[in-house]
Amino acid sequence: MQTTSTDISADDFCLEVDHIFICMKQAAESVSVLQELGLYCSNQLVQHVNQGTASKIFFFENFYLELIWIEDKYTVEQQQSELTDVHQLTRIRGQYTGASPFGIGLRRKSNQSNLIPHSSLYQAELMRTQMAINFAAENLAHQEEPFCFIMPDCIALTTWLDLASTAHQQLISHPLGIKKLTNVKITVNSDKDLTNAISLLCINNAVTIERGETPLIELTFDQGMREKKLDARPTLPILLKC
Repeated sequence: MQTTSTDISADDFCLEVDHIFICMKQAAESVSVLQELGLYCSNQLVQHVNQGTASKIFFFENFYLELIWIEDKYTVEQQQSELTDVHQLTRIRGQYTGASPFGIGLRRKSNQSNLIPHSSLYQAELMRTQMAINFAAENLAHQEEPFCFIMPDCIALTTWLDLASTAHQQLISHPLGIKKLTNVKITVNSDKDLTNAISLLCINNAVTIERGETPLIELTFDQGMREKKLDARPTLPILLKC
């Protein structure tokens, strides 16, 4: 798969993966599958009332995984007509629409002080906080690839997660024993060139994108030191390597 040239210099790149969301149909079944694989899920149900969706979250030391589903189809269909919407309905129906079910939330690296130039960013009313920033309009329109957006520092995972907190330690303690995300590979079912935004992430090793027959996300934890592979398919398009 070819990538397109980018207007943002790779030398100035200062972002890393904060979280990934997956649009899905089966809520309880999908959560249960990951729990059976050895992941701990937060008990809190997150309601995105304005978007008509809800989600459950799996937290880790440097990343979290969010499973999103539709609770109010009417609200989602209304949002679908908005230019800045992430088109959850289309992505949930990816089997029929060809859209990728994945979204990638990015944060500024803690050791970086410079941000991507504002001329490259587009404001978007997204997610429950309505504070995220769309990475590029081209990526927003190209639904065959994962949707990318930037999280402000104030709500990035590394800002609020306190590893010394007992409550927070419970959130990230998994029976499987995994701790840190170390690699992300996403398969897209498209032969189109990647947009500048996704190309930039690949060039800087934030994620790897490859082409395949069906969407899949491969999450590697702790450098894959346990040499285990745990497959959540067909319920969820997730492969865990740990």
